Order: sequence, then C-alpha cells, then structure tokens
Amino acid sequence: MRKSIALLLGLSLATLTACEQAPGNSGAASSDAASAVISEAVSDAAPATAETPAASSRDTTTEQRNVLDGFVDFSADTAGGSLKCARAAAVLVEYLSCADIDASTAADWMTDLTQDQRDLLDINWAGILANAQNIAADPASQTDLLSCAGVTTDFTGMVLTGVPDKLVILNTVFTGKAG
Repeated sequence: MRKSIALLLGLSLATLTACEQAPGNSGAASSDAASAVISEAVSDAAPATAETPAASSRDTTTEQRNVLDGFVDFSADTAGGSLKCARAAAVLVEYLSCADIDASTAADWMTDLTQDQRDLLDINWAGILANAQNIAADPASQTDLLSCAGVTTDFTGMVLTGVPDKLVILNTVFTGKAG
C-alpha cells in the first residue's frame, strides 16, 4: 500500500511541477526533480517478495522533502493560487494519512530554502494549511474544490484522524505557532 501511495505521490508531484511551468520559464530543474520523483516512486513500487522489518524502517527523508518541495513550487498570490494550494494540501494530506513528516526534517528543509523559496512558503503555507485541515475534517465537502484543482484522490475512504495533529506539528515548525 505504501508503495502505491509513493507512486501516486510521485506522479502527483510530477504533475504539479509540469502544470506550474509557464511558457518562457526555465523548467529544466523542475523537470529533473519531477523525473527523480517519478523514478524513485517507480523503484519504490517495484514488486517485493516479502516486506522485511528493514524495508519498513527505511529512511523516508527524501519522500518527506519531496512533499515539502511542493509548497514552494508556486505562489498563492497569483492566478490559480487557491487551486495550487488545494493540490499541495491534497498531496500533504494523502502523505500524512499513512506517514509522518518529522519536525526535524521539516526544519532542516526550511533551513535549506533560498530566500525566494522562504517567501513562497510564507505566502503559500496559510492556504495549504487551511485546505489540508478542511480535507482532513470533512473530505466530502472539499470534493468540488479538489476536482477543480485536478485532484482525483478519494479522501472520503481514507483514515484521516491523525492528520490534524500532524498539521499542528508542521505549522509549529513553519510559523512557530501551534494553531
């Protein structure tokens, strides 16, 4: 199941990256990053004979950073920003439904951001957080927004009870506030 989610996450991130590239912008770095995400997700999704304890305790730092990278791939204060926030929130909620993003990984990721990326995180985070909270609280009420944003994940059948607490942790890392 985790391998399927990793594949879907990788494809979602690749789609986000591809959709966000405007004509005339250099998309080589984003394209390379998307290819790396897809390659990693596909290799993670390769058939396994039996899951061993070592496989389940693998380092997920790269996966976590890939989810976080989606927060700074766009600017919420531009046209379509609310839909981009909804897509980023959907990827986040889907990931958090089955895994954690460690506070230390999020803090390290934030430290590694350029000033431009930090500015984007500041602009985008409130919208991403609000959308993620809404998805976790009542996924059915978010169906129209997510559909408009191009999200096809059915959150209504997912267990999302742990997601709000995980969002509080991320919000504390990004803003210094728990609420």
